[in-house]
Amino acid sequence: MQSRRRPLAGDWTRGSKGLISFFVLFLAVGFLLYQLFSSVFLAFDYSFGAGARGLAAALFPLIILVYLGFIARLQVPTRESRAPIINSFVIFLFWTMLVIGIDINKQVPYFPVEELLYSLTLASMLWRYKFRGSFKALLACCYGVLAGALAAIIIF
Repeated sequence: MQSRRRPLAGDWTRGSKGLISFFVLFLAVGFLLYQLFSSVFLAFDYSFGAGARGLAAALFPLIILVYLGFIARLQVPTRESRAPIINSFVIFLFWTMLVIGIDINKQVPYFPVEELLYSLTLASMLWRYKFRGSFKALLACCYGVLAGALAAIIIF
């Protein structure tokens, strides 16, 4: 009886996909956290009141996510249709372009809109991962964030 071994190229390809996936996740989450923290620090640099509002806006979506997703254990109905993963990529691509466009053209320094939007993006990525139950869904969101950031650089 002859045993079949997987080719080594398959193992190498799977390992490189994992490494690329980790790198994309690191870049996307790092980009969003950098934008979030820098806007909060700039708000504190502007004034203490603006900084406090910025910090509150940064924490607000994340606290709601933690409560609904992990403490209250809100359940999504199982009969509900699930959108394809490509939708996450497209939605996060356009959303990130919109957020960066608002960030660049922000006129009101004392209203924490960019902190709220960046935190909302992070919270929605975690929500999508939690209730989709798939690392591929999170990666689709991360690829969308990176593609949206690159598209915003090209457009704006």
